This record gives sequence, C-alpha cells and structure tokens, in this order.
Amino acid sequence: MLGTKGLRVKGELVTSYPQVVVVRVPTPWVQSDSDITVLRHLEKMGCRLMNRPQAILNCVNKFWTFQELAGHGVPLPDTFSYGGHENFSKMIDEAEVLEFPMVVKNTRGHRGKAVFLARDKHHLADLSHLIRHDAPYLFQKYVKESHGKDVRVIVVGGRVVGTMLRCSTDGRMQSNCSLGGVGMMCSLSEQGKQLAVQVSNILGMDVCGIDLLMKDDGSFYVCEANANVGFIAFDKACNLDVAGIIADYAASLLTPGRLTRRMSLLSVVSTASETSEPELGPPASAAVDNMSASSSSVDSDPETTERELLTKLPGALFNMNQLLANEIKLLVE
Repeated sequence: MLGTKGLRVKGELVTSYPQVVVVRVPTPWVQSDSDITVLRHLEKMGCRLMNRPQAILNCVNKFWTFQELAGHGVPLPDTFSYGGHENFSKMIDEAEVLEFPMVVKNTRGHRGKAVFLARDKHHLADLSHLIRHDAPYLFQKYVKESHGKDVRVIVVGGRVVGTMLRCSTDGRMQSNCSLGGVGMMCSLSEQGKQLAVQVSNILGMDVCGIDLLMKDDGSFYVCEANANVGFIAFDKACNLDVAGIIADYAASLLTPGRLTRRMSLLSVVSTASETSEPELGPPASAAVDNMSASSSSVDSDPETTERELLTKLPGALFNMNQLLANEIKLLVE
C-alpha cells in the first residue's frame, strides 16, 4: 500500500487547502512534537507557510539563532551556553572570560523577561539560585554603549519596511516597550539595513523582527531575531500598517493561475497560549489538535467566469489584503 498524506479537523477530512498560511506562533512555547508537527504537515500538503517551520525553530531558542548566524560574517556579541538544565552553576567559571558585568538570558525568554545584568561572579552565583531553570540560559558579553537602547527592524519578504529606536525609561538594560520602554521612528544606515536583511535570509524568514545593538563607531551587533514579532507599538511609532504590508506579501505569493470561484486566502495558525503581545481580538475558531486554524474566503458571483476574475485581479487583491490584514491583527499585541 502506498503511503499518502491527509488532514482531519474535528473528524472531518480536509480536501481543500489554503495556498498561503500566515503563521503566528508564540515562539517561547513552540513544541516541536505538536505545533511544528502540524506546521510541517501543512507544508507537506503544499501550503506555503509564512514563516516556514525551520525558520520558526531557528528563533525558538536564542542560542539556536546564534548557531545559525555564526560563520556567516554576522557581528554577534560573544556568547556561551550549555546543554543541560542543571549546568548553570558549572558555567559560571567558564563564562568568566566574557568579563563582568555580563548579560544572562533565558534562551526561550521573550518581551525582555528573564534577562539579567550580572555585576560580578557572586551576583551570578546568586542568580543561579533565584531563577527558574525551565530552559538553559546563555551568557553574553555586555555591550555597554547600547545599554537601555536598541533598534528594532522589521523585515517582510526580504525588505526592510521600518525601523524603530527603543529606549528604556527607568535605566534598565532592556528597552522593550512591554517593560515600559518607548519607541520612536528612526533612520538606519544602509549597513544596518543590509545586516537585518542578511539575518532574515540566513534564518529563512519571511516576516521577522531583528534587534540590533548599537556600537560607538556606528556599526551594530545582532541581539535577537523574532519570528513572531509584535507590531502595534511599531505601527504607532513609525506610522505604518505592518499587518497590511504582511497581507500584501501574502497575496503576492498566491498563484494567479490557481484562482477559483471560492478561494481560501489565509489560514492563521496559533497556539491557544499567550501570543508575543496581548491579543486585540478573539482567537481563531476551528481547532486542529491543540492548535487553532481559521481561513477566509472570497466568493465570486456565480455568473462570473474565471477569465473575468483574473482581469479584476488588482482590485480583488486589494480586498483580499484588507481581509488578510484584519485577520493578522487579531493575533498580534
């Protein structure tokens, strides 16, 4: 018997799949045995995922991100990590070559949480008794000149769509807006833009947020890459509509020759757990295992021929983009 692939939702066999799937999965909680399994299956069924499963995995763990980027000429702060959950204390001596103060981060942390600046070896030892060891930590060289500020760059389809300077307001090292930091639109050098696009390409991402640390000479270090980037604060600071830009890119991936009278435009996949930012709307409704998936469709007039539909493509794409953007906005911040 020849093996075949299929998908059932609530016991019903799915016979029609969306061409493009915009994925919103909160990366700190991504499970390879559940979330990634479903995403891989959709990809194997012929869906074009934004972002693809491997790209998401590249950003699930901050050290995995650095493993992917190392060796490509990408400027990174010196960083150490370890394999087991119980080896934090053993790394204290090993990481001392990074010098103090030293940045300590949970490899699956998000929104600036579980990030510390260890003053000295004793402080680092104290931290080992206070923090949760649900995931390994990384030890990173402190970039003093970028304390309390960084540049968030959003890249969509290999193109920089906007840049925002984030600054802390209370003297802390982290500049995340979710921690009280403020964001403002800023210009970015061509070198910085090229670096952000390079990182996006290496990690294989369609949509991402790249955080850059600033050096005194005007160059940058890559701090983090985010596959599930939030953008409401970014939109406000930069006067942009990132969801609309993502929708434009998703629509550009649709195959015109496959347009039908009833065409599924988008399936948004997300776990039921917290997204990278607070949600603005209700979750998607149709359950697939422990995930949810929703799709939107456009009905053409029964009398409209396929040829007529294709001749109206620009206007149709505009309407589709509005629909896509509205659904995307339900799953961010």
